[in-house]
Amino acid sequence: MTATGIRLMYWPNEPAHLYPGFSQAGGRAAFQSLCNDGTIAVLDIYSYRVERARFPSAVEFERSAIEAIRTFDPDVLFVQHVWGTDVSEDFWRCLRQEMPGITLVFHEADPFDRRVKRIDTATIAILRHAHLVLACGLGTLADILGEYSDGPIGYLPHCFVKSRFAVLNPARAEKKHDIVMIGNRGNRKKLKWLYVPGGKRRAQLAERLSETFGTRFALYGMGWSKLTAARGSLPFFEQEQAIQSARITANWDHFDKIDYYYSDRLPISLAAGVPHVTTHHVGYDHVFADCPGLYSCKTIDEAVETCRWLLSRSDKDLLEEGLAAKTWVFANMEADVVFRRGFEQAAAAHRARTSS
Repeated sequence: MTATGIRLMYWPNEPAHLYPGFSQAGGRAAFQSLCNDGTIAVLDIYSYRVERARFPSAVEFERSAIEAIRTFDPDVLFVQHVWGTDVSEDFWRCLRQEMPGITLVFHEADPFDRRVKRIDTATIAILRHAHLVLACGLGTLADILGEYSDGPIGYLPHCFVKSRFAVLNPARAEKKHDIVMIGNRGNRKKLKWLYVPGGKRRAQLAERLSETFGTRFALYGMGWSKLTAARGSLPFFEQEQAIQSARITANWDHFDKIDYYYSDRLPISLAAGVPHVTTHHVGYDHVFADCPGLYSCKTIDEAVETCRWLLSRSDKDLLEEGLAAKTWVFANMEADVVFRRGFEQAAAAHRARTSS
């Protein structure tokens, strides 16, 4: 560690083979900002999924990756979501043995459960060797990750990127709908009766909103073709415009029983300046205690009636509340803010290791 801060190597989760041109804009910008202000001494960004695609075998990739780490010589290696990769446990074991001064931090921004979406071999491998795990939720998710990790489980929730999801002025948006909901149905293509956790309740909410509000409700995502509200899939970076086309937004989370969890749709909705109705999770009373414009509901009935109550209010009131929500989420859930917290946890873990 240098006198001016920590040398950080960032491995962003960038599956370019699935989404050409996609980048982790939030993490990249946040860590660069920390480097610019001297909090991070030196930053190296290594897009490991892109690099993996350059090599015909995992062995060749791992040999190159180890050399890249050795050359940069980081204090902290910050790795995101290795699910679905073929990075082996031998790789992480070799890293720990050959470069024991490096603090390995694993950031897992996906939720898992024990039945439908289980963690895979690659995830288990890094968990066994990480000094610190940062998860997007606690409760059952922390329990699952903790079964394989000897390190502490920290909390690093989802965020939004201001350059992509807070560009348009909500005061100038034309209101074409009363409610917009964005999200896929969440059931299997062949086994229609099998949903991801929370998926069946999401379907129930979509059906109830469609029945209650008719054509005033717009529903984006896959799997909703039987509902009159269905508008088809929505490109990820077009969410802000769709959200601002409505007076309010609504959602029911997949993985709705994970404590302190929320998907990136929550901060994206609030950043667009529109009140948002969503699922209640244990922990929301702490995380969102002073957040205007967010209404978390424990049942489908409560969510529907909350939407009905909000829509009884004036456009002026809803806009004022949406703008207040936007101010709050900028201060608490913008990528620079959230990743700074993640870095602080990583730096503390590294200092604890080096001081001992």
